[in-house]
Amino acid sequence: VDGEHIGPHHTVYLTASGAQLTITKPHDDDNDEADVLLLSGAPLNEPIASQGSMVMNTDNEIREAYMDFQNGFMGVPWSEKLTDEEWRKHVARFPSRY
Repeated sequence: VDGEHIGPHHTVYLTASGAQLTITKPHDDDNDEADVLLLSGAPLNEPIASQGSMVMNTDNEIREAYMDFQNGFMGVPWSEKLTDEEWRKHVARFPSRY
């Protein structure tokens, strides 16, 4: 960014003022592969609170979201394997609040 090397596993925040983004690898890097995740969007212009994987507007909303997650209101963790019938029962028991 502006000539500065950004190492692996780092986050860079860009502004909307530029017209072009160019990503290059260091000259001394023999690896031809790279993974890049580029996200963009309009500014929210509202408060942001985050903890772990939860992002909300207030710390209280974060606490509520974690309680909802722990009570199964956000689905089953990906490590779980459910049959279609088990999933339908779960969704019927815990309808989405969001």
